Amino acid sequence: MTTVRERLKALSVELPDLGPPRYAYEATSRWGDVLYVSGQISRTASGEVLGGRLGEDATVADGVLAARTAALNLLARVEQSIGLEQARVLKLNAWAASAPAFVDQPTVVDGASRLLVDVLGDQGRHARTALATQVLPQGALVELDATIAVLG
Repeated sequence: MTTVRERLKALSVELPDLGPPRYAYEATSRWGDVLYVSGQISRTASGEVLGGRLGEDATVADGVLAARTAALNLLARVEQSIGLEQARVLKLNAWAASAPAFVDQPTVVDGASRLLVDVLGDQGRHARTALATQVLPQGALVELDATIAVLG
């Protein structure tokens, strides 16, 4: 059985070092054995926001990368809060900035879902919502939040 750390290394994935939220909320909130992770946008470790609107100035491939980037931020928040070894993803909510005619949000959000499973194994399998929206904070292409079961 491989650990989360071993999976991260095998995937050549590094979690970003995230500071506190910029606004008046907590990055995570825990109630008993449930951790709620606040919305994480598609901001890279260098601070660049992967933005645009799908079907307008962003492609499905751009969206998949943005979803994966947001998922890295989500994983980093979980690691900061409880440690990834203690996490089981129950529900992932995703929003993708989209032009009115764009309908392939599920493919885009698979970028996040696949990363969660790749990093957490079966503990990363989850229920999911993938929705279109006209605009996201800071012009981000994707935003994710999650409900996490705290194990152990």
